[in-house]
Amino acid sequence: MAKESFLRGALILALASALSRVIGIAYLVILPRIIQEEGMGLFQLVRPIHYFAAVVAISGMPVAIAKQVAEKAAAGSRRGIRQVFRVGFLTMAATGFLVAAVLMAGAGFLTEHAARDSAVYPTLVVLGPACFFLALSAAVRGYFQGLQYMVPSAISQVVDQVVRVGATVFFAQWLLPYGIAYAVAGTALGSLVGEFVGWLVLLGFYAAKSRELLAELPRYLEDVGESWLSTCKRLWELAIPAVVATVLWPVMQMADTVLIPARMQSAGFTAEEIRAGVGYLGMAMPVAQFPNIITVALSTSLIPAIAEAWALGSRRLIAYRSEEAIRIAFLFGVPAAVGLAVLAEPVCVMLFGYREAAPHLAVLATGGVTLGFIQATTGILQGMGLMAVPVRNLLAGVVVKFAANYLFLGNPDLGAVGASYGTALSWAVVAALNLYGVFARVGFVVNLWDSIVKPLGATLVLAAWAYYIHDALRWFIGNSLSTIAAVVSGFLLYFLLLMAWGTITKKDVALIPGGVGLSLADALQAWGFLRR
Repeated sequence: MAKESFLRGALILALASALSRVIGIAYLVILPRIIQEEGMGLFQLVRPIHYFAAVVAISGMPVAIAKQVAEKAAAGSRRGIRQVFRVGFLTMAATGFLVAAVLMAGAGFLTEHAARDSAVYPTLVVLGPACFFLALSAAVRGYFQGLQYMVPSAISQVVDQVVRVGATVFFAQWLLPYGIAYAVAGTALGSLVGEFVGWLVLLGFYAAKSRELLAELPRYLEDVGESWLSTCKRLWELAIPAVVATVLWPVMQMADTVLIPARMQSAGFTAEEIRAGVGYLGMAMPVAQFPNIITVALSTSLIPAIAEAWALGSRRLIAYRSEEAIRIAFLFGVPAAVGLAVLAEPVCVMLFGYREAAPHLAVLATGGVTLGFIQATTGILQGMGLMAVPVRNLLAGVVVKFAANYLFLGNPDLGAVGASYGTALSWAVVAALNLYGVFARVGFVVNLWDSIVKPLGATLVLAAWAYYIHDALRWFIGNSLSTIAAVVSGFLLYFLLLMAWGTITKKDVALIPGGVGLSLADALQAWGFLRR
């Protein structure tokens, strides 16, 4: 089949996600300057509601479609693949339409009882149609990901982001004279336009590539499809735990929406201070999660890859792919977490012009490791069909988040930063439980020396280097350029050390798609950086 290995597929998605987020930096830099901290606070109040609506709209079906398509592909059942996609697509079209209708009709209720700020009403109304096109796009992505063909998802993601950023900035600026509420609604209009264009891109790929991909499957004498009822039942069996797990993420974020105003008011903060605090949290959160582009892509690629190995009955292949996933999560997560913590203030000043967001970023930076482990291990467990295990672990994290928020936000010395501490603690709990779940079933598949000790040593070098380089250069070239220099040079040093120590190999570098990886690996080996 013309498909990528699961690591190469993950890298394609990660590169697309990285490009999307780099494009999104313009959004992060420009938007706070248009709608200010008050508008960012309103945006943050709407975000959990939007996320919850989007989760319900897609109903966990992309994971179910990808897993089922991967299993049918391993069995060579073209008829089964087509049936899974048809049933999944129609289901998601229905759920997307219903969620859009409910969100638009119930915007007043949600404004009064959830966000508790009348200024979010127009934003909620506009986000309804965006959820519909999100559901349509997610169904097609699940189909291609099940076939382990990641190019359509990657390209549509980049196109979506380009259109979204441009439209968001345009609409927010255009509507600003009508008030901050309408300016924030302009961000929702940007999302709607981006989702629609992304859907059109995926539709084009489906028309052009679907027949070719199915034709490359191995032929079997019997290709018996299941009934629609049987297919639908199996998809929902997989989707329900997945959607419950995904719903728990916005429920965790709702701890901020619900508890920040109430607890900070009781601690003596004014409404303006609360809005600003929520705004700073909203600025820091996307930056803290930026390093996890690798593990988000890894999780997406892992589900069909592990499902394929499971369908083939190869426990050795499952163990190998699990080991690689956890290794990659740690390899990228640790330096990202430490680097963001060390450079939290200069990064926030460079991106937002608000150093007040730095305490949030310094705390949330731990997500580079914990979120990476959560995403990688969730992909492993879901690929093996253990859909309930990540749900149970995430539920424990939600309980920890609410309890920690209640405790920390009542402390006047912490303020809104207490919510960041609650988030970091809950992520750590979920990561630990997920890792235990994988190791209990697959075995302890981590090479301690190469996968843990060496990356930790290189990270310590990175941290010291980044801190001193920024401090030395900022007096000559300013904060922004010195921050970029510290980040880029620190990560180059980190990866060069790991190559010299043999942790990153020629095989790893060669995974970069388009022939670039192999040429780069040969060059690095010739220059003496790669040992093997």
